[in-house]
Amino acid sequence: MLTATEARAKSQNDSIIFNEIRDIEDAILTAVYDGEYSAEVNESTTMTAVTGTPEVVALAQAYFNTWQGTLEDRAKFIQMGKIITYFTDLGYSIERRTNSTTGNTFKWVVSW
Repeated sequence: MLTATEARAKSQNDSIIFNEIRDIEDAILTAVYDGEYSAEVNESTTMTAVTGTPEVVALAQAYFNTWQGTLEDRAKFIQMGKIITYFTDLGYSIERRTNSTTGNTFKWVVSW
């Protein structure tokens, strides 16, 4: 059985992954409706935020730094990996690219 602390940590991690996936799916559906073959998610998710409270932006920068290898955060690394696996298992190509506007956050680029 999970302890309360473990349950809380697992719920938070799962909710981040869930919300990130749903935001990316929303961008895909919008792009498909517009006749596009790719979608970019570059500022509106937990992992890609460029605006908001300082804590929100710092969290997105921590994801970027983990991706770049300048910050060791196994949880963030695993979360990003789950996002990538989810979409590649559905047949999409997904990658992270540095957001050229900020230089310290990334954007998701999904194509089909």
